[in-house]
Amino acid sequence: MPGASNELPSSFEDPLEDMTPFEKIIYRSKQQPLVPLGCLATTVAVILAAKGVRTGDAKSAQIWFRWRVGLQGFTLVALIAGSMYYDQTFKTQQKTEEELAVEKARMRQKLWVEELERRDAEVKDRQRRAELARQYKLEQEKSLNDH
Repeated sequence: MPGASNELPSSFEDPLEDMTPFEKIIYRSKQQPLVPLGCLATTVAVILAAKGVRTGDAKSAQIWFRWRVGLQGFTLVALIAGSMYYDQTFKTQQKTEEELAVEKARMRQKLWVEELERRDAEVKDRQRRAELARQYKLEQEKSLNDH
């Protein structure tokens, strides 16, 4: 079959394989949006705590350090919960994708076999026509020799 690949597809292709690092960050952030938000909030809390330390406002710095600890905990919980959710939700989707890949491989194999059968039929048809042409030529030569 023209343009067909001789190789069967793999059962699973990694979507991150062809992505740049920035695209990977965006992709993962869409999967678990609370994690980058928690990281950003934690960073803001650290910056504000550092500002309080630098200006000598110990009470404000202490409050922001406590916020930092709480936000880090929130980020960790979001990471774990998101991972569990992603595992349960996308594991079934991955199985579906794997089933589709297997079905695609079977379809390609079926098309490949059909192509081989078609080519075999063409070869047999050419051989039959060549044999008929030889027989016709022999009959022509016989009829010429008989006259």
